[in-house]
Amino acid sequence: MISYLVDAVLLLALAFTSIRVAGMHRELARLRNYQGEFSTIVHETSGAFDTVITAAHDSTDNLRQLAAVLSTKIDQAHEAIAALDARCAQPLSATKDGVDADKPGLTGTERESLPDGGVEAGR
Repeated sequence: MISYLVDAVLLLALAFTSIRVAGMHRELARLRNYQGEFSTIVHETSGAFDTVITAAHDSTDNLRQLAAVLSTKIDQAHEAIAALDARCAQPLSATKDGVDADKPGLTGTERESLPDGGVEAGR
């Protein structure tokens, strides 16, 4: 009689353990599925980060080249401004008879002998 009682307790323990093992088996299968999805997402994310890093390096290189070109253009502009300032700072003695000395190599009388009187048509 005690043996039937022990057998019943053991049978209940076996049934409870079987139910728990079946539940754990389902949970492990679900986790394996999630792990596969997670692995796929990690690989896709890694590829996306590689693309972003490559784009950042390309952008940095492009900006570096742009900065070099702009620096060159700025230097050229400074040189042009300095040349214009130097040209504007020339003494007014370069003008003769109130007419600009735009025509190099001509004296005041030669300029006056020109058909337009030494003055350009646009002035």
